[in-house]
Amino acid sequence: MTNISNLGQALDQISRIKDQQKTLDTLSTQIATGKKTQQFSGLGSDILRSQRSRTSVKQLEQYSNNITNAHRRIQLMTNSIQEVQAQTNTIVQSLTVAVQAGDFPDFEVIQRLADDVYNFVIEAMNVKDGERYLFAGSDSSVKPIDDKGLFDSFLGEYVPDNTDITNPPLVAKGFIGDWGDGTITTQEFIDAYHATNENILGYSNSLVSGTTGDVRVRVDENSDFDYTVLANTEGMKDIMIALGVLRSIPSPENTPGALNDPTATRAADDTPPFPSAEKQENFYTVIQDILKTLVGGVDKLEQEEFKLALVEQQTNLVQEDNRLQIDAFKTIISDVEDIDTT
Repeated sequence: MTNISNLGQALDQISRIKDQQKTLDTLSTQIATGKKTQQFSGLGSDILRSQRSRTSVKQLEQYSNNITNAHRRIQLMTNSIQEVQAQTNTIVQSLTVAVQAGDFPDFEVIQRLADDVYNFVIEAMNVKDGERYLFAGSDSSVKPIDDKGLFDSFLGEYVPDNTDITNPPLVAKGFIGDWGDGTITTQEFIDAYHATNENILGYSNSLVSGTTGDVRVRVDENSDFDYTVLANTEGMKDIMIALGVLRSIPSPENTPGALNDPTATRAADDTPPFPSAEKQENFYTVIQDILKTLVGGVDKLEQEEFKLALVEQQTNLVQEDNRLQIDAFKTIISDVEDIDTT
């Protein structure tokens, strides 16, 4: 009996030592990790609170990341729009000064500047974030505009034979050629370039057909915000057309007018006002329309810029609210899972 009793006591002591060792191991792990347990099952009745809070944090952090990515893209788009506006305004200022002075001695300089800005606008519309074209809508893997020279061919060129204006022009092609040789009137020329097809301007098929979708940012379980701005928005398109025409039209002395009159003198021999009144009127009519189109394009882009700024402001508020919710759920997780070291 004594041996049995001693054996029982020994087994009991061994069991107690094992329990104490487990307790020490648990305490050691808690101190090292700051957590009550290493498995959810160890949380007992608080397991659901912990799991739900962790799920909420994960979702909210994903929404916050969505907003951060959208903000980066919105900023890139806004910068591109502002740069297009700034470059366009340099052309507007040059034309305005020239119109007010009533003379275009540096018209070729203005045209070279228009050519540079035209190419700059195309680059700005093709801005990317990683592999995403930002002005392409949901079809973001496809370049929204690609200048293949179709617009230049559509507009054409006019070069008269200034050695003898009764001779046929050296070059007369496209709508500019038709305007230069008097086949169409100045108003018909203006109407023609304003009606330029988007395919001719070089826009992608998805933009031309309207099949590209919106670009939206999901900010929470129930809400998203549209921050779509397409490369063929009216403001961008107006600026493209106006710059394309400006860089291609004939100079004042070669504008339709006296050159179409077989009895007219050569441009260099015209008497004041120079160039002749008819040429001057036709040239200024087109220049004024280009100027109006550029100014209108810049104004329309301001509306797109405002749209982006509004989305950025609204999503900032949502992101801040998400941050507060994340902090609240992390507090719940800490209360449930963390040991009290105080």
